[in-house]
Amino acid sequence: MSGTLLTIWFKELKDAIRDRRSLMAAMSYALFGPMLMAVAFFAVVQEATSEKDLTVQLEGQEYAPELVLFLQQKGILASKESEQESGIKLVIPEDYQERLATAKAVSIIVRADYSERKNSSNRQRVERALTEYNQVVASARLMMRGISPEVMYAVVSERQDTATKESRAALIMGTVMVFVLMSVFFAGMNVAIDTSAGERERNSLEFLLAQPVRLIDLVTGKALAAGTFAMLGSVLTLIMIPIVFLFVPLEKLGIDISFGIGKQAMLALVLIPLALLASALQLFVSFMAKSFKEAQTYITFVMFAPMTIVMVLEFTRFSHVALEYLPVTSQHQVLLGSINGEPVSFIAMVIGALSTFAVAGILLFGVQWKLRSEKAVFGL
Repeated sequence: MSGTLLTIWFKELKDAIRDRRSLMAAMSYALFGPMLMAVAFFAVVQEATSEKDLTVQLEGQEYAPELVLFLQQKGILASKESEQESGIKLVIPEDYQERLATAKAVSIIVRADYSERKNSSNRQRVERALTEYNQVVASARLMMRGISPEVMYAVVSERQDTATKESRAALIMGTVMVFVLMSVFFAGMNVAIDTSAGERERNSLEFLLAQPVRLIDLVTGKALAAGTFAMLGSVLTLIMIPIVFLFVPLEKLGIDISFGIGKQAMLALVLIPLALLASALQLFVSFMAKSFKEAQTYITFVMFAPMTIVMVLEFTRFSHVALEYLPVTSQHQVLLGSINGEPVSFIAMVIGALSTFAVAGILLFGVQWKLRSEKAVFGL
């Protein structure tokens, strides 16, 4: 690394540090991103572990007091006139007791809008309670006839969970790692735009190009400055994740997140090539635009392209050997592997880093080629 490149790198860093907007952009996402995720997971844990009373409309409850009492024990209550209903209505027939006494099946109507998704869990809860009550009554009928209720169960499945702490943590941390990758693209975005389209609008870019400096050193120095802020954002995000998740009661779901300093340092090293790639891509797009605002618009759309790929891979669980060697996806695979506790291939990690550096280098040469044109320098 030449002294000229270091000088340009430090010069761009000083200019970016003076700009509070760039600092806030790098730190705000790192601080608020994990906090928003923690709040969302806290709400999920609370909803999954605490079951609120469900209010339903009961028609004919006077015909089946035992059933109504059983439903109350399951947290399903009959609604009153002043209470808001859940949109579920149970209709108990008048001949309920007569059919029950003669060991005949009783048809209880569960009336609800089954096309409504947000109420599906409540409908399932009511139907599950009715199924449990049916088993209680059926068992009682068999015992009255001197038959063991076990005759109804020819095969009983016994659940044995072999999940490890790491695999349980991966259910949540997989989504969190997507935010870590996004922090790389968000944190250095303002610096990349300011050192390219911003300097062009301030008419300082042409003075820099007039200096006895190699164009590749100038472009690389700008990319390194933006990449430094990208790494700052990602490192802060990695540090904030275990801190904010201390306040999320994940132990209620049997999840234990262990995110030590060694793992954080390893993940930070993995993200270095991605930070340079993100900065090179943002510089390339910024010089393609004709103004500062246009660069912001273009980068906003372009930045979500790699993130869309990662999100699709995360939610579809698609896997292929090639993903371990491609830019962005290779870093994503390493992050997931480190969380799942699976062994990470060192060769795949190195090849993924080299391919990321290669794409970043191609983009930087593209920026260098663009700056040889007056249209790119003056935004024509």
